[in-house]
Amino acid sequence: MRKTLIPAVAVFARAPVAGRAKTRLISLLGAQGAASLQAALTSDALRKVAGLKGRVRPYLFWAGNPLILGRRQAEATPRKLSRVTPHLSKFRVIRQQGQDLGERLENAFGRLLRFHPSGVIIGTDSPLVPVRILRQALRELEVCGSVLGPCPDGGYYLIALRRPVDPESLRGIFRKVRWSTGFAFRDTLCKLLRLGLSCSVLEDCADVDLPHDFQRLNEELIRNRTARRLAPATWNFLKASAVLCPSPVAKTSRVPRDN
Repeated sequence: MRKTLIPAVAVFARAPVAGRAKTRLISLLGAQGAASLQAALTSDALRKVAGLKGRVRPYLFWAGNPLILGRRQAEATPRKLSRVTPHLSKFRVIRQQGQDLGERLENAFGRLLRFHPSGVIIGTDSPLVPVRILRQALRELEVCGSVLGPCPDGGYYLIALRRPVDPESLRGIFRKVRWSTGFAFRDTLCKLLRLGLSCSVLEDCADVDLPHDFQRLNEELIRNRTARRLAPATWNFLKASAVLCPSPVAKTSRVPRDN
């Protein structure tokens, strides 16, 4: 790889392996159903990044059983996902490295920012994030050192960084963050500000981790055509798995417009 002026946008995803993916939804969907949901969520995230076309260099950072096709395990195509999404061929696929999420993010940004002036990383758990949010994050990086996209539960669905003057400063961002708690966003924002980085905070977007999150997404996709356009693979999963069960008293939540 050579240095380029094109920014990087990466998807952080876990392999859709039954019993290891979306484990907090296994009680609702079963192990195979939870894995299929993970594949659908990943497909929707890849589709959005692919929609940015030549404006960015797309990456997929892969965690879990690689299920590979290719010469090298660390950077080979995941077999299962290649059957789910047509967009994977556009991505450079790299195995995540690190003991926890913080270490994996640190290593991923270290790699991206060696070759790109800036990098955006999104997860797969917020399927209603519109493409315009990714474009906004890229624009914000032109004037800010970092960008965060918060989730209502205290986590975040997006983090973006400009290449720092001192690469070692990346280590300070992701250490001692209380991952998978309601403090992850707050901890990361404090780290960024303490390091002297300006940070743009995007609008919030819910993620899908627990059964009540899944039910909320279920109802939103049934009622909202815009939501279905944002997450077509997830919508197809819901239709195919016969888990559509709208609540007659539920209200439609705000879904960001995709423009």
